[in-house]
Amino acid sequence: LPLPGADLSGVLSLRSLADARLIRDLSTQSDEVVILGGGFIGLEIAATLRAAGRTVTVVEAVDRLLGRAVAPIVASHVRQRLEATGVRILTGTSIARLDGENGHVTAAITSSGERLPARMLIVGVGAVPNLELAQAAGLSIANGIRVDHQMRTSMPEILAIGDAASYRHWFTGGDVRLESVQNATDQARLAARTISGHADAYSAVPWFWSDIGDIKLQMVGLTAGGDSHVVLGDLPDNKFSIYHYAGDRLLGIESVNRPGDHMLGRKMLGAGFSPTPQLVAEGPDGLKAALAAFQQDEPARAAG
Repeated sequence: LPLPGADLSGVLSLRSLADARLIRDLSTQSDEVVILGGGFIGLEIAATLRAAGRTVTVVEAVDRLLGRAVAPIVASHVRQRLEATGVRILTGTSIARLDGENGHVTAAITSSGERLPARMLIVGVGAVPNLELAQAAGLSIANGIRVDHQMRTSMPEILAIGDAASYRHWFTGGDVRLESVQNATDQARLAARTISGHADAYSAVPWFWSDIGDIKLQMVGLTAGGDSHVVLGDLPDNKFSIYHYAGDRLLGIESVNRPGDHMLGRKMLGAGFSPTPQLVAEGPDGLKAALAAFQQDEPARAAG
């Protein structure tokens, strides 16, 4: 963390189980916590510590939470729910320095000069892939270690998977580097099949989840490039899903406390079924029936 005072005791990050245990232990002695970063990690920690009675402030450098990971309507909803619990959220704000006493952090000073008391500061900003070994080996690099659809790098005898691997995604046709448990485990299975000589091209539908306070946020598909959306459910009830489209093609679904929509979305995208926005607006029952009919017609489509 390139900040004056970053070497003070009480300045932590969450990268491992040991980090999580340290945060848990120190939080019992820290009434005031500042979290640097408004992404998934930072917000999950913020919700957990606030529920434990801590005074929590989240500082995010850009003007909204969760960056480009979710739609603005979802980011705004998450912010409202967290603020309703007492979490203070400062967007468009950066930390200029950290102050301390006797070697321990006592406050974070914002770029505007505001002093945020903190007995613990947690760095929850995004990580970047460590590419030193790949670069030393001469592998192709493009926002990560470049791999093909069987996880082979530019040197076919070397495979790469997970958060550090970038590739042309079959679903969008664009280059991606996904950071999720699902992506890493799916690619690990594919890499094992590649090594054993039984690999098909990578075709898993990406999905992700995050538990932030009373929000279970589940996402399936990749929504970049969407130009319209359909909302099912009610935001005030904290139960809704957003179906994202590019034209008439369903790109992905973001669900808040509607796990049924998420699971149905995984089935639809996995089957290659793209319901019209009008069909989505009719609700889950119509979608289930349409998916069943689509799957029943699969042999005829394959024969044709």
